[in-house]
Amino acid sequence: MQLAVRKATTSPDETPAAPQPPRRPHWTRRVLSALLSLVVLLLAVGFAVAAYSVKSGKWEASSVLSGSMEPKLPTGSVVIAQREPVKALKVGDIVIFHRPDEPERQVVHRIVTIKPSKEGPVLETKGDANETKDPWHVRPDGDTAWIVRHDVPYVGYVVTSIHSETGFRVLLGAGALLIVGGTVVLLWRPKKPTPQTTTP
Repeated sequence: MQLAVRKATTSPDETPAAPQPPRRPHWTRRVLSALLSLVVLLLAVGFAVAAYSVKSGKWEASSVLSGSMEPKLPTGSVVIAQREPVKALKVGDIVIFHRPDEPERQVVHRIVTIKPSKEGPVLETKGDANETKDPWHVRPDGDTAWIVRHDVPYVGYVVTSIHSETGFRVLLGAGALLIVGGTVVLLWRPKKPTPQTTTP
């Protein structure tokens, strides 16, 4: 016994549904995406410039790993110092120097006294949180000194890696990746789906 198979046909009055155009993202989402991409790019460029400036010797970055300068410089901060002529030093400046008794250690303290001498000025320093002055006298090396100009809280432990060759390369690589990633995000546009058409 054979069963009759009936073909499905469409009525002449029935027309295939027109393909719906792809929905465009809301304008607020597009604006937020553009702003986020711009922020990523600016951060990447900032990291790269900061790393290069520190490595070139124009600026110096040092971590504050003790509480001797609190509350001005909390533990874990990083200070950015600029190389300035020694004659520009004045009482109240925060400077970066190496301890005379432990040259391998850097100190970030405030100048409380400047005494002239034949060999150049002699600095007495003190941490803001300390009750007494430091037990040493600092003689700047050469004609320049590092005067703190900026500080950023809570990132000091990370910035110490800039002074190592590996850390410097990692920082530059991260900056380059952020620049490339931000550029891709800014320029990339999702491919619009091709509308499908049906024939009656």
